[in-house]
Amino acid sequence: MTAASHPSSYLWLIPFLPFFGFLINGLSGRKLKNTKVVDFFALGSVGVAFLLTLWHFVQLAGLPADGRSLHQSLWTWFDIGGAHVLGGMTTYKIQWAYKFDVLSGCMALLVSGAGFLIHLFSTGYMAEERNDGRYYRFMAYMNLFVFSMLNLVLGANILMMFLGWEGVGLCSYLLIGFYFEKEFAAVAGKKAFVTNRIGDFGFMLGFFLIFQVFGTLDYDTLMGSVRGIATMPAITLYGHTASPTWWFNLIGCCLFVGAMGKSAQIPLYVWLPDAMAGPTPVSALIHAATMVTSGLYMITRLNFIYVNAPMALAVVLAFGSLTAFVAATMGLAQYDIKKVLAYSTVSQLGFMFMGMGAGAFSAGMFHVFTHAFFKASLFLGSGAVIAACHHEQDMRNMGGLKKLMPITAMSMILATFAIAGIFPFSGFFSKDEILWKVFEGWYQHGHYTGPVLNLVAWILGMLGAFCTAFYMTRLIAMTFYGEYRGAGNDPYGLSVQSEAHHAHDDHGHGAHGHDAHGHMENGLHELDQAHNHRGDDPEDHDVVPGHHPHEVSWRMWLPVAILAGLAVVGGFLNYPESLHRVLPIVPAELFSKWIEPLLYQVAPAHHGEHIPPAMEYGLMAWATLVWAPGAMLLAWWIYKVDPSWSRAKAFVARYPNLYRWVNAKYYVDEFYEAALIEPIKRFSAQLWSFDTWVVDGMVNGAARVTIIWADLSHWIDQKLVDGAVNLTAYIIQETSSVFRSLQSGRVQHYAFVMFIGFLVFAFWKFLA
Repeated sequence: MTAASHPSSYLWLIPFLPFFGFLINGLSGRKLKNTKVVDFFALGSVGVAFLLTLWHFVQLAGLPADGRSLHQSLWTWFDIGGAHVLGGMTTYKIQWAYKFDVLSGCMALLVSGAGFLIHLFSTGYMAEERNDGRYYRFMAYMNLFVFSMLNLVLGANILMMFLGWEGVGLCSYLLIGFYFEKEFAAVAGKKAFVTNRIGDFGFMLGFFLIFQVFGTLDYDTLMGSVRGIATMPAITLYGHTASPTWWFNLIGCCLFVGAMGKSAQIPLYVWLPDAMAGPTPVSALIHAATMVTSGLYMITRLNFIYVNAPMALAVVLAFGSLTAFVAATMGLAQYDIKKVLAYSTVSQLGFMFMGMGAGAFSAGMFHVFTHAFFKASLFLGSGAVIAACHHEQDMRNMGGLKKLMPITAMSMILATFAIAGIFPFSGFFSKDEILWKVFEGWYQHGHYTGPVLNLVAWILGMLGAFCTAFYMTRLIAMTFYGEYRGAGNDPYGLSVQSEAHHAHDDHGHGAHGHDAHGHMENGLHELDQAHNHRGDDPEDHDVVPGHHPHEVSWRMWLPVAILAGLAVVGGFLNYPESLHRVLPIVPAELFSKWIEPLLYQVAPAHHGEHIPPAMEYGLMAWATLVWAPGAMLLAWWIYKVDPSWSRAKAFVARYPNLYRWVNAKYYVDEFYEAALIEPIKRFSAQLWSFDTWVVDGMVNGAARVTIIWADLSHWIDQKLVDGAVNLTAYIIQETSSVFRSLQSGRVQHYAFVMFIGFLVFAFWKFLA
């Protein structure tokens, strides 16, 4: 630990309290007759962990800016021993230790705070599971996830981060496949697990290389020694000599492969949309607010690597911008409300990586927090809608819910303004800051001499932002406005047979039928079924004709409303300096200044007078006054102003192939299936055949030869060896009868034989 770090005695309780909740509910939950006890331990452990985090955060805020770090080392995890690294032999010992600083403290607040709200939401949403014995298992898994995530963000070294990294991956598998009796849920869980293992291979290579170069995995030691290593003329590892920048680029790219898997970036994003097979609270906690941001936390924590790795930063920027745009377009033609939010999450994660790739680590991390607020609110709000609509997920079967669920509707509308980037909602302050930093990298104070990649990334980001505002307004219009179509009141024939119920209830939506016009929302329904079925939530109920949804209980709408409120005001925590000059509402750049001590500076930072260029104000005004509102108005015009959605129908009629590709998510899953999965399966089948007929054939052939030889040996032993022995015994037995008659035991016989012998001997002497 550095000298600036202060010891803490209770830091370990923050991650371990949820772990204790997991142990209690996991080991005894099945035996508890009252699920309220499960609630007590599940919510209580996370709630107290949040209060402890808040207490430590207050302590942290009271320390000097250059000394805001608390630590606690519990025990030596294991001793590396004598390992050969760049500097020679090392005797490094890995500690089970926690570090609470400006970055991990914020992340711990997010994980425990959002985790508590989502646990509270789950107590209402998972009502049915209370009756079938699965509720304790769900809550135990949720507690285990919070423990793993807190280990990830609070760990004082990379190996502690990796422990949490793998732990959240395990919990994601368990929670996505929570309804494992449903095949699609089990498949989705395995898909997430395998995809993340591909990324984790790159992550392991990255931190193995870090250990080889630095000889340590402790964050403080790493950051303290990076400047010296970066100035070395060359580094030789594994027989290869290259500059430190080359090795830093390699490490950064390997680590980013891990981030691609965990944070769902192209090409490893495909697991996240299918992860919607899990219960909705899982989507809010794991796939919106916490686990999927692990890659962003890792890059920010190891920013000293990436600052010295320009090629790795370019790779991050390229993949982030591509993901932000492509995933946003995928959300344009989805009908499942959770699938829309899933692709939105992938896209927003791309924006965060754009900030990282542009070197704007504080902007990227700030979007992590604002996104957690509005996306968790949207996911939980969608869960409330799904529960109120008897677990209907198809937005074509919704509508008019604003009058029936006013609190949920208003919360989701506010969160939509935030994700769209409308001032003064939080998304404006985070996403637009990222776009400006990316553009600034090319703009170069009016010289336009920066990398062309930055310009291309900015264009893709702007297009992604437009799509985001469009599909989120489309979601709001289809779900909350118009008339409720789920009760059979559908004069325009927009509703469809529910995919969530058609396998269980053939009459629930029979009156709706299919529209013969082939419009955007219904024309290719069979295709939509084929691609979206695996994402259906298995918490299915029969829809009662004439049933009207109503507002959910306070345990569900309260977390949605709180998160929506944070989405409204959270952006002011990083109020831009440029905006502060003309509209000084709150102090400028609080978040950026808060985490600044954690960020590696190649050169000393200059805090002199900085005049924002006019271009920044122009882009800011364009984004929040024209670009995003234009997209929202376009979606409103198509889906709200025209209740028959005739403009959407006309668009699909004119561009059916474009719609088919977007609706099918560009057939990426099918491409992976055909180009990767099926060949691997066929190759595996060939290996199985080789193993069965050649390897096992050789083994079985050797066994057959051994058996034949053993049978022959047995025959020889039985017929020849034993036969010869038995023949000898027979001969002896037969001849022994003669001698046996001579050995009668009678004296007179022996005297007679002696007399006969005497006569024979006398006769022989006489003849001689």
